[in-house]
Amino acid sequence: MKLIFVTPILLLPLLIYSRYYPVASTIQAIYSVVVVALSIYLCLRWTKKYEGGISNRKQIADINLAQIEVVKVKTNRAIKREDPEDFGIAYYLDVTDDGQQKTLYLWGQYLDELEYEKQFPNTEFEFIRNVGSEEFIDFKTTGEYFEAERTLPAFDKEVWKSGNYPLNGQLLNQTIDSVS
Repeated sequence: MKLIFVTPILLLPLLIYSRYYPVASTIQAIYSVVVVALSIYLCLRWTKKYEGGISNRKQIADINLAQIEVVKVKTNRAIKREDPEDFGIAYYLDVTDDGQQKTLYLWGQYLDELEYEKQFPNTEFEFIRNVGSEEFIDFKTTGEYFEAERTLPAFDKEVWKSGNYPLNGQLLNQTIDSVS
């Protein structure tokens, strides 16, 4: 954006001068090339001096401060839960955590698209999120697609009203066989 403002300002003297005294096109071309190069240099210098440069170091520092976690999952069993009202489908996935069988609950509209593309449920996937957050920064599948064992109905209205349902990314202290 800076380049769009700096370049015309530097071209303005040539435009004013050529209005009263004709300037050869070769001189105009050389002047324009110099102005563009000078504009780029000034914009890069400005960005580095006042905005910390054009690298992503600041973004990486922000991510480190936010304490993110990368969760890698391997599974071969899944149970699907229907979508109640356009909130997105959900899956209960059989996982092992510290040697114990547990169930990972994933829920959201991002799963609708992955299911439609036959990418989820998947034998291996990973997600990145802020520690303690149920919203994912990134989600990608790296294994093979497989079919869910069965499909459960959506939670009823009483469950929604009570708030007694798992959150996206929550690790449940139960086996997948006890999910109903």
